[in-house]
Amino acid sequence: MHNYKLLIALDSLLKTRNLTLSAQELNVSQSAMSKTLLQIRDAFGDPILIREGNQFSLSQRANHLQKELPELLQRLNRLYSPEEIIPKEITRRFTLAFNAFIAPKILPVICQQLEKQSPLSSLTTQLWQSEDLSQLHKGSVDVVATMAEEIPDNLYGKRLGGDKYVVLMSASHPLADRSMTTKRYADAKHILVNGVVDKQREVDRLIADAGQKRRIFATAPSFDSGVEALLLTQTLMTVPLHIAAGFADRDLLVKPMPFDTDEHSYYLLWHARYNNDPEHQWFRELCLPLIKDDLSKSIELGKKHFHSE
Repeated sequence: MHNYKLLIALDSLLKTRNLTLSAQELNVSQSAMSKTLLQIRDAFGDPILIREGNQFSLSQRANHLQKELPELLQRLNRLYSPEEIIPKEITRRFTLAFNAFIAPKILPVICQQLEKQSPLSSLTTQLWQSEDLSQLHKGSVDVVATMAEEIPDNLYGKRLGGDKYVVLMSASHPLADRSMTTKRYADAKHILVNGVVDKQREVDRLIADAGQKRRIFATAPSFDSGVEALLLTQTLMTVPLHIAAGFADRDLLVKPMPFDTDEHSYYLLWHARYNNDPEHQWFRELCLPLIKDDLSKSIELGKKHFHSE
């Protein structure tokens, strides 16, 4: 195995042709520099520096190395330098997944910024439903914005924010003017949204602890369709506060849960293989503030429409 560490010392000796000057340049003692020269001679099977009185001259091999070595060292140094990217030159197709709890209205904003900053790039999005986060290792998704409690060791991520569940109902619902108790909540008819059923197990567990069980009237393919059903029926829908804020212009009421639920956190997550990928890093740094800001504003809007009891 060749000792490539000798190349830096060799480059210095070829330029200075002086052990003292090279020792000073590399911040080592002159005796250490002399030992290094012996190692270099042994490694190349050549004297490299030939003493001529009080100075050294270069061997024929050294003359050849002097021409080749600087470019080689530059190439080696570039291996350690971060790859520089120009967003306008990126031609990659990125894949971004959202779970149903991340408001989809942020997608047009991401598309707008992607086209503006990296017009040759493209974007594929998909719904992240009940997939195990460990599935990110398959590589079909670059980044996922989702709710998470525990993050596997092979993933990296940044927290987007967090909020809690609220109860959404039509302004004409019989419970609109009444306080929300656990029994009234459990006895009411509920609409669930496909893709978030697993995420609401905490709600069902808390109701079960109180000796109650939710009445599931219907499941909806999205929050939008669920809200349309709410407006036409005497049903309830349990949603995160920032989702409820998205329907603030509808004839709906936002009420607190009748029992305390833990705050759930949202993250932007990616697999470890992409963590040091410059293009991937640029893309996730594009998405992160946009999603985080949208989530924060939605939560604040939801608080303004919140009917405390």
